[in-house]
Amino acid sequence: MRIKPFFLLILCALVALSFTPAHAGDSLLDALKNGKASLQLQFSFEYSDFDDAANLDAAKGLTLRTRLGYRTGQWGNVQGFIQFHNVSQLLDDYRWPGGGNSGYDVIADPDGSRIHQGYLDISFGEHSKLRAGRQEIIEDDARLIGNVGWRQNGQSFDGLKFTCLGLTDNTFSVSWITRINTIFLTHVNLDKLILLHDSYRVSDSVNVSGFGYLLDTESKAPDSRDSATYGARLTAKPGIFSLDVSYAVQTDYADGENHGGDMITVIGLVKAGNWKLGGGTNIISGQDGNDRPFDTLFSTAHKWNGWADQFLATNGGNLINGLQDVFVQAGTTFSGVKFLAVAHWFDTTDTNTYDGRYGTELDFLFAKTFSKNLSGLMKFAFFNADSAMDNPTVDETVVWVRLNYHF
Repeated sequence: MRIKPFFLLILCALVALSFTPAHAGDSLLDALKNGKASLQLQFSFEYSDFDDAANLDAAKGLTLRTRLGYRTGQWGNVQGFIQFHNVSQLLDDYRWPGGGNSGYDVIADPDGSRIHQGYLDISFGEHSKLRAGRQEIIEDDARLIGNVGWRQNGQSFDGLKFTCLGLTDNTFSVSWITRINTIFLTHVNLDKLILLHDSYRVSDSVNVSGFGYLLDTESKAPDSRDSATYGARLTAKPGIFSLDVSYAVQTDYADGENHGGDMITVIGLVKAGNWKLGGGTNIISGQDGNDRPFDTLFSTAHKWNGWADQFLATNGGNLINGLQDVFVQAGTTFSGVKFLAVAHWFDTTDTNTYDGRYGTELDFLFAKTFSKNLSGLMKFAFFNADSAMDNPTVDETVVWVRLNYHF
């Protein structure tokens, strides 16, 4: 039986009351009155031209994301936060899965409203905290669990997250999730998603973390997404160099069968004057006999494998031919403008599939902070599909222009 997020909030509030000193100076009314409001406004223009067989018109969208939040003052050991969310369309020449204008290509930003976040923070001493309710969760580099912050609607999770900072240089957290609120303003109910994460600071320049993510969907079929994902990550910044290495493997869990995929990521960067140069690789296994493709779970997939989003099927474990992404990048700042260029070479993990190549991609970013509250960016993605027969990817050009205001 699933415990609804609303009842989780009530339950945790009752638990919190038992830890609140009777002589606490602040009343509940004071905590509600002495909170702090927040506002985020993000205008986003997106152009997407997808060169597929349907030959649809290029998508053009102009949307406004509004997020209005309020964080209460402290009431004993309890603090609350709620964030209302709306996306409004000013130009809607696009479609998305399940809606929109069918004559145009895809932009994954449906319009609508919801409560994006609503939770209670309950402190247990100085080093432990329980967050109960609807919340964004980002684990490590968002490769497996993220908030999909690039899309206008984003992603949040309903459940509990307990974080402990009790040991020196060590942070441990465990989350129990029962629902995912998706970027399409829909939701996915789960029997449970358990997130176990531990991070240890070896030194000022070296950090290691380990994790276990246990996914149990409502499906009882053997081909369900149910799986256990275990992995580790190492980050190091010795001098002018930085290194980021991670590995994860999946096994069967709950009702899911034939999970045996893995994923490895290696990224190296070096600082040269005002430039940061480097590259890396991300390898995600595909179908291998009975073993299913690796599932990148509920990641912020846009952050990885090119901004044209040709490989979002890794979320769900549906990239049958796997992926080898090799990339180089160069970034700098000039006249207050952040610049980043990335080149990708995408191959399958099975050289017997067509000619083993998906294609190449060039990505460019220009971003500037105008003031403490105002920033903007322009971003470009150019994907060039390989001409081999049966290649599932197609040429695509995507352009974004954004302006963000917050306080």
